[in-house]
Amino acid sequence: MINYREQENVSDSVDRAVQNIIAKGKTSFQEYLFFESKMHGVCISLDGDIQSCESDEGIYHEALVHPALLAHPNPKTVLIMGGGEGATAREVLRYKSIEKVVMVDIDEEFVNLCREHLPAWGVSAFNDSRLEVLYMDINEYLVTCSEKFDIVIGDLIDVHDWDSPAAFLYGEGLYKTMKPLLNPNAIIATQGGALDTKESTSHKHIREMMGRVFGDVRSYGVIVPSFYHLWGFVIASDDLSVLDTNLQEKFISSAKGITLDALGVESLVAAFTLPKLIKKNIGV
Repeated sequence: MINYREQENVSDSVDRAVQNIIAKGKTSFQEYLFFESKMHGVCISLDGDIQSCESDEGIYHEALVHPALLAHPNPKTVLIMGGGEGATAREVLRYKSIEKVVMVDIDEEFVNLCREHLPAWGVSAFNDSRLEVLYMDINEYLVTCSEKFDIVIGDLIDVHDWDSPAAFLYGEGLYKTMKPLLNPNAIIATQGGALDTKESTSHKHIREMMGRVFGDVRSYGVIVPSFYHLWGFVIASDDLSVLDTNLQEKFISSAKGITLDALGVESLVAAFTLPKLIKKNIGV
């Protein structure tokens, strides 16, 4: 049995026992590894970072998608940036009000690998006529797009080097380009990296970039066991007052028939109450 080691932060790493390698290689954009873990089932790694694991992908994807969808009064059009596994689209398309979802992922080969090796994760989405999948650079899409969106979900890779080209995925310029494509009351949510009491560089950077473009930015976090972290998310709009009071009541009353089988409504509500030391670290 081989070990897969992942560097978690400046001082810590995690060793994962690999039971079986399902697929390994490199697309035109990134290195990939699909493997089986006794603890977490099938896992996906891109460029050395775990992206999703079978055991708890539902926790991650429910946390990413549902706060924005539940907070919006009537979401109809959704843009997904990334989301190659299809699981983000799966959660979005559970809402009957949704009329169209555009998923833009640069890596067609990776999406096809996910469809081959993890068919259950996104099959309901990929077979839904409301989903349009485009394989292109998100910046290219935004500057040529004529659509208008109620919700934007960023299911993108985590960035460790903020001087790298990948940093544009969370940059001020991307959000400025996106803003004219948003309908009134639009909400944007993105994964926001690990939350810690000492180092949360990714999260702080994303909050800052979104805060330069949108009037109201909030952080929340859930424990994703396979990530070995409290994992952060950022939600933004020009008005997120729906999150200010009676959060649980508002989420439940507007749940639109949605059940959160992995996360649960109570955990979703609690996600917006971060520990005091973490709030201090990320400047909240």
